[in-house]
Amino acid sequence: MIKKSIKQMNVTTLPYSGDMEFGEKDLAYINGDKKLTGFAKYKQDASEFSRVINDKSKSYDGNYRGLIAKALDKQYSELPEDTVAARQIERLKNPDTFTVVTAHQPCLFTGPLYVIYKILSAINLSEQLNKQHPNNHIVPVFVTGGEDHDLEEINHAHIYGKKVEWNPGQTGAVGRMDLVNTDELVKAIENFAGKSPFGEEAVKLVRESFEGSRNYGHAFRKLVAALFSESGLIILSMDDPSLKAAFSSIIEDDLLNNTSRKLVAETQDKIRAAGFQEQAYPREVNCFYHSAEGRLRIEKTDGRIFQLVGGEKRFSEEEMLSELRENPGKFSPNVVLRPLYQELLLPNLAYVGGGGEISYWLERGSQFEHYGINFPMLVRRNSVFWFDHIACKNLNQLGLGLSSVFSDPEKLIKDYLIEHAGEEITLADEKKLLGDIFRAVEEKAVQLERSILKTIRAEEAKHLKSIDHLEHKLLKAKKQQMDVKVNKIRKTHDKLFPEGKPQERFDNFIMYYFRLGPDFISGLKDHLNPLKKEVVIIQEAD
Repeated sequence: MIKKSIKQMNVTTLPYSGDMEFGEKDLAYINGDKKLTGFAKYKQDASEFSRVINDKSKSYDGNYRGLIAKALDKQYSELPEDTVAARQIERLKNPDTFTVVTAHQPCLFTGPLYVIYKILSAINLSEQLNKQHPNNHIVPVFVTGGEDHDLEEINHAHIYGKKVEWNPGQTGAVGRMDLVNTDELVKAIENFAGKSPFGEEAVKLVRESFEGSRNYGHAFRKLVAALFSESGLIILSMDDPSLKAAFSSIIEDDLLNNTSRKLVAETQDKIRAAGFQEQAYPREVNCFYHSAEGRLRIEKTDGRIFQLVGGEKRFSEEEMLSELRENPGKFSPNVVLRPLYQELLLPNLAYVGGGGEISYWLERGSQFEHYGINFPMLVRRNSVFWFDHIACKNLNQLGLGLSSVFSDPEKLIKDYLIEHAGEEITLADEKKLLGDIFRAVEEKAVQLERSILKTIRAEEAKHLKSIDHLEHKLLKAKKQQMDVKVNKIRKTHDKLFPEGKPQERFDNFIMYYFRLGPDFISGLKDHLNPLKKEVVIIQEAD
């Protein structure tokens, strides 16, 4: 089978639009809607980074640099050797070094495509900033969210429309889960790979990520490290007792004073007043506790007693604070505290994320201000739509433009049939003629008896409904006549929106890796720039 390269493909861009299934708030942020201006500290613009660097330099506690480097050294001792990553970790100790961060849960085989896109977006933004700010050094960091306990969110991947699922039969933080039944996962990849050009390499990537790994989170980090080896990317797990100990004062404040709930709720009120929906629900206590029963939410009851939701254990206030001091690793920030945790410890300039992530970050401004932590620039990651050779062939045969295929498929089909069938399936002229007839009847009726107008209009509506029905019948007949072309439109749309979801939120990277190999990563990298507010379109030659 012939090996392909992205470099041989046509890469173009289109503006973001609602037809591509991007949300209202996402589009508003991308387009710089003034209604969101007060919720982000910086505009998403390269010219702002001098100010970001200055602000972070003033507010960041440099003592955390050594702590982060030490944690990374320990974590990288479990990963394949990467000399570039080792140098990056060493440079994090320097006061002129900063980071660009993106993050995600440890989804099976990295999960949906956009995880790859967000990592590449962060890498490219870092490289761009290194050129623009030669007196500083910027390191891309991928934070893995291995403490989440919702297994159903991370235990599957979609490959060629089929769902591959991992069922470990365990509860608790997914990153801490033991590796069981992974032979079945490797076998599934072997079956999908077949005789594809890079099938063996893909199987090897997956197999080696599991071999010798002490838990699922470790295996995930190994896979990401292999995919982005020597790129300069740093992979950081923040499920680390030493890092949590450094964050414990904010956890304590959350336990005792519920500060984040108040601040985030106030900001959410303002977001609703601006016409947008809130994203993440702040609780009275925004922490979980790792117990033998799993990762359980901490809830404060009357009388300053803390209990674990779904568990039996209860703590007095004194016992809870003592546990935090002695075992900080057992405490796990939720989505409301995680941004603070990350930004307190890292010398970070920008967070690269998708629409949903940026939406909940926009709720955090006053929270960051309260704790004296600089709020990073929020950078919308690149979005990509991939037209494989079949989709490109269909578009060429149908004579459809790139942007048209993002329309609602039923509307696209109707418009296509009307355009190519002309007067055969539209009764617009007949409807106009009917209207003219009834207007003439109305003129005569007005001269004789105005009360009959209501009856005339009811008759007109009835006849128009009959013509609409006939038009629908004609359209259906034309659809059957053009069934092959209609199916091509549907299949092309389904490739971009499998099961109604944007391709980047559904398909797994490995189905592209089978035929492109490492060039899937390196080729994509050449075309992603998150500061350009455009959707990247990749077209394989038909």
